[in-house]
Formats: sequence, structure tokens, C-alpha cells
Amino acid sequence: MRATLRLSILIPALGLFACKEAPPPPPPPPFHTILDLKQFMLLVIDPAADLVWDSVKTVMTKKGTEEISPKNDEQWNTVRTGAATLAEAANLLMLDGRAKDKNEWMTAARRLTDTAEKALKAADAKDPAAVFATGGEIYEACRGCHQRYAPRLNNATEGVKDDNKDTAKAPAADAAKK
Repeated sequence: MRATLRLSILIPALGLFACKEAPPPPPPPPFHTILDLKQFMLLVIDPAADLVWDSVKTVMTKKGTEEISPKNDEQWNTVRTGAATLAEAANLLMLDGRAKDKNEWMTAARRLTDTAEKALKAADAKDPAAVFATGGEIYEACRGCHQRYAPRLNNATEGVKDDNKDTAKAPAADAAKK
């Protein structure tokens, strides 16, 4: 009898908890993006990546070969600024309104964040070889995303001269500089 009484009290009580509605999801963060994706790439991502890519390189001309790398704290801080900006900007690629999907896009953006973070650590260590290597990883992260989401960028030949005298930058790079 006692067991029946307990069950007659317990079952309706469980029903009250089971029928309770889940709380509504929290409202989305109050982000207000200013730039569309193309503008964001041209005005934020590309210039930040260029600060890393242009910091360590070998330039060969008729006059000879020149090795370029940061020589002082100011130049290393410029590399750090580019890497840090790129790492944080890659996170902004994951915002609603910029993210193209919740799978591959997020993976690609995370890859860019991770490689830019490696470049930041390399700049902190003032290690030109590591900056160069992570610059290549950044390039591959960008290229991989562009293959999926902007294949026309990888196939751009307009603006590229092939006469062994001058190689112009692709149109997208020129637009970023304007």
C-alpha cells in the first residue's frame, strides 16, 4: 500500500518535470559587422597576412640575391602585429553572416587562426626561419579555403606577366593596395 501511495505521488511529480519547457536559447551576441566578406578579406585579412609574408623572403635580381628579415624590435613588432591581427581576424570569419557553413568553413578559419598563432610565436622568438615556414602554412590555409569557397582566386591569371622580366601581382592583391 505504501509503495502504491509513493508511486501515485512520484509519477505525477515526474510528469511535472518532464513537461517543463526548456528555457529559450540565449540571444545572439550583439555583433554588428561593418564589412562584407570580400571587403573584410581585402582590408583586414590580406594586409595582415602580407605583414607576415613580406617580412622574411629572398629577393633575386640582376644585381644579386638579398635576404630580407626583420632586423630590429620595430620590424619584429610589425610581424607580430600582422600575425596577431590575422589570428584574431580569422576568428571573425566564424561569425554568423560571414561563415559560409558550420563545417568546412569553420575548420578552414580555425586552421588560419592556428597557423597565424604559430607565426606570432615565431615572431616573438625572433626566428626568421620559423616565420618563413609558418608563412607557407598561412598560404596553404588560405589556398585551401579559396579552393573550396573562391576557386576563381586560385585560377586568376589576369595581371600576371610571363616574360621573365616582370611578374605583376594578381588583381585581388592590387585591389587590396588601393
